[in-house]
Amino acid sequence: MFSTATKDDAINMKNASQNAANDANNDLRTAVNQAGKKVRNVFNTASDEIVHASDTVTTEIRTNPVRSSMIALGIGVVLGALLRR
Repeated sequence: MFSTATKDDAINMKNASQNAANDANNDLRTAVNQAGKKVRNVFNTASDEIVHASDTVTTEIRTNPVRSSMIALGIGVVLGALLRR
């Protein structure tokens, strides 16, 4: 029914479309992996900064407990006044 040339052209087109789909899949996979690495780096950096800030606050509270208590009291009064309105 179909000539050999037509069948060969159809097979070539099928192979070309499969190759294009595979290339697109590989490109997408690479982009997703790179994005994942960037997100992990941002998360790790933020986590390290939070740990450092927590250590700094803990040290400050232990070295100056009265001042830290007064600051906490002041913040509590201000927040209480704002939330009461």
